[in-house]
Amino acid sequence: MQRAMERSLWGCITFEASRYHDSKVLTLMRTLALLARKGGTGKTTLAVHLAVLAVESGRRVLLVDTDPQRSAGDWWRVRHCDTPRLVECVAKRTPEVLALAEQDGIELVVVDTRPSVEADTAEITRLSDLVLIPTGAGILDLLAIAATAEMVRSVQAQWGATMIVLNGMQASSGFGENALTTEARRALRAYQIPVADVAIGRRVAFSHALIDGRSVTEFEPNGKAARELRKLYKHMESILWPAAQL
Repeated sequence: MQRAMERSLWGCITFEASRYHDSKVLTLMRTLALLARKGGTGKTTLAVHLAVLAVESGRRVLLVDTDPQRSAGDWWRVRHCDTPRLVECVAKRTPEVLALAEQDGIELVVVDTRPSVEADTAEITRLSDLVLIPTGAGILDLLAIAATAEMVRSVQAQWGATMIVLNGMQASSGFGENALTTEARRALRAYQIPVADVAIGRRVAFSHALIDGRSVTEFEPNGKAARELRKLYKHMESILWPAAQL
């Protein structure tokens, strides 16, 4: 697909801006941040999928990759579509990116962060309307949430919301969740942070989709992974835009 876009350089920030913005449409921008102190929780995978789901729902979306590994950026570069838009920058430039995105009519900014609870990640948390904390069900995953939860509580603005997402769960052999997922939910109560009703399963569709820059909703729209992610997106959407649910 021929991409119609212009490249604007904001210091060390590269912003691929498409020409679809209608300046007459005024929207209230929301910021979603994916945080995890521990690596390997599927933070980037959730970030790119939620960004695509927001695009599919008709929203103007910007994906911001602040993780030095640039995994979200790598996914975007092999994608055969120019949405969601992408910015790659160091975390400390995020406030500037958010300000420019709002001026450009972006409705949702999805920020993928590096595994950290340091000052730069804390600032992103402070600026976010919703923080998602993905975690596996292993004991080390669950224990690692403590530092993230403490940081979020200390800096998050009064209007901000936080939700834990069980990610990469073993699929149940029958109906409902498997025992390990249920046990993880029970253990997470100690953090007094809401846990998403839907747990995201560990499925091969993710690997197949990400290879060429797709999401599972594009690769296998009627698959189990796509259904689970749509449920998570709807939950997220009800938090960010509650008036739209009425």
